[in-house]
Amino acid sequence: MIGEIICESRKAKGLTQEGLAEMSKVNLRTIQRIENKESDPRGKTLSLICEALELNIEEVLNSEKQHNKNRVKSDLVHGYKLAPKRIRLLANLTEFFIFFVIFIGPILLYKILTKDMDPNVGAFVKIEHLVFFSLLVGGVLYPVFSGNLGHKIFKLKVICAESGGDYKKASEGAIREFLKYASSFLIIPIIWLLWDKNNQNLYDKLTKTFVVERG
Repeated sequence: MIGEIICESRKAKGLTQEGLAEMSKVNLRTIQRIENKESDPRGKTLSLICEALELNIEEVLNSEKQHNKNRVKSDLVHGYKLAPKRIRLLANLTEFFIFFVIFIGPILLYKILTKDMDPNVGAFVKIEHLVFFSLLVGGVLYPVFSGNLGHKIFKLKVICAESGGDYKKASEGAIREFLKYASSFLIIPIIWLLWDKNNQNLYDKLTKTFVVERG
């Protein structure tokens, strides 16, 4: 931000970078680095530049502080901080591991011991399984935690993107979780958040939800 102010003020006065360097007695390379946002001027350097450009140093510093505050606010939705991508991925993996140990693991172990193992994975994971987990997680956990088990463990919750209210309806939670489980077979929908500016997966966008840190 300081670099932008200095650059705009220099141009407004019709000065080149060389001219500003000569007037302020600051090294030309330093001026270039400041305007290219490679470094921020501090102390005597900032004072010399502000004096040469007839800028109030306090106003310049206050402008930077305000800019930083606005940048922090841009990471907020409805007053909540968006859940970091890394934490969301960890929450999903943790939830999957817990459900695997509790539900899927014993079933697999039983099939292995009884030699009733179907080589076709698709025959094991059926639509009724997805519906069951969706109803379990969405219908039971969302009204209590405003999210799933992974969200609860990592102190996250799901909110409505339009109103900012907690996503607590059992039916809506079930639909959101079903879309998550169903889209997991396609991979891309559940890792979409890695390049999404709002840290949303495709099922978040379909249900118009955000995952945020609990206040």
